[in-house]
Amino acid sequence: MPSTSQEIGTLIVVVLKANHLPNKRHIGKQDPYCVVTVNGEKRRTKAIKRGGQHPEWDEEIRFMLYEDTEDPSESTHKDGTPPPIPPKSSRGPKKIKGGRNMKIACFADDPREPDFIGEADVDLTEVLTKGETDEWFVLSNKDKFAGKVYLELTFWSNVSA
Repeated sequence: MPSTSQEIGTLIVVVLKANHLPNKRHIGKQDPYCVVTVNGEKRRTKAIKRGGQHPEWDEEIRFMLYEDTEDPSESTHKDGTPPPIPPKSSRGPKKIKGGRNMKIACFADDPREPDFIGEADVDLTEVLTKGETDEWFVLSNKDKFAGKVYLELTFWSNVSA
C-alpha cells in the first residue's frame, strides 16, 4: 500500500560559477550548463553562450524534499534479519527520500549531442543540519579533474522543531 511522503522542506541550489573547465570545443568557446539531480529529479541551468572555461550562471534551482516513509519493519536484510531499530533521539527527519546526496554535472551544449564535462556528488548533510553552506565542488570525469563549480545551498525546513 503506497504511503504519501511528507514534505519536509525546500532545498535551494544556486549554481553560481565554475572555473578550470576543460574546453570541449576545438574552435571557439563552449556553451556550458549544469544539471542538478536530487532524488531522481533533474533540473538544469541555462547554457552560457561562449561561457568557455569560466562560466557564471548565478541561477537558482529549487527542490522539494520529502521524508522517506518506507516502513522499515517491512524491509529485511538478504539473510532475513530485520533492520536495526533507529535511535529515539534523532533530530529532524529520520530519512530523506532519495538520500542525503545531490549530483551536479556540467556539459558543453551542442546542437547534436551535449559533451559531458564532469560531475560531482554533493553531500547534503551539512546544509540539512546548518541550514546553509557554500563552497567549491570538484568535478571529475573518469576520475580526472574536470574543473570546479561554486554552489550556494540553502535548506528551508517545513518541520517545526
